[in-house]
Amino acid sequence: MDATTAVVVLIFVVSIFSGFGNNKGYKAPSAPVFPVAQTQPAAVYQAPLVGEPPPAFVGAGENAQPAINRHVAKYRSGDEAAQITDSIMRHSMTYNMNPKLVAALITRESKFNPRAMSSSGAGGLGQLLPSTAKGLGVDDVFDIDQNAKGTVRYFKSLIERFNGRVSSAIAAYLEGPNAVLRNGGYTDHTRSYVQDILAIYQKI
Repeated sequence: MDATTAVVVLIFVVSIFSGFGNNKGYKAPSAPVFPVAQTQPAAVYQAPLVGEPPPAFVGAGENAQPAINRHVAKYRSGDEAAQITDSIMRHSMTYNMNPKLVAALITRESKFNPRAMSSSGAGGLGQLLPSTAKGLGVDDVFDIDQNAKGTVRYFKSLIERFNGRVSSAIAAYLEGPNAVLRNGGYTDHTRSYVQDILAIYQKI
């Protein structure tokens, strides 16, 4: 190798190694090389909604029977409407629950159809799951009085568990109380369910 060739090779090698350790000539890409999915966490609601009704029978339920009976009669025949209304009133008084709130919940769940059955196996007026019904002592979910009693008792337990927060108790009726507690609130989907029931309540 002659001197000229050796010099050229030496300059080439030095130029390569001199570029190590710096970013000369490098431009960062303006976008990720691989697309990255941008996901937003689901909204979680836990504060009481505006216009929440009182949960207790006293002050809200004493004179509610005629209004509830008129409401139930929109969905069921006269005799059956009277039976459903009577069960809601009696058990709401026993467990100190606002009967119009119970009626609104049942409207959303089954439209007062005692034989209603969901794809998940929940049945009757308040759409009680078999495990829930068993824990409440409901032997026949399709029995109007048993289901009404179980629905009121379960709803009451949720009201107590969420310290009187009606919206959270309604959300827990749909999602389950453990899910609402674990997530620190409830989702948009459940919020629509809660708002539906509160809107029905205002119309009774």
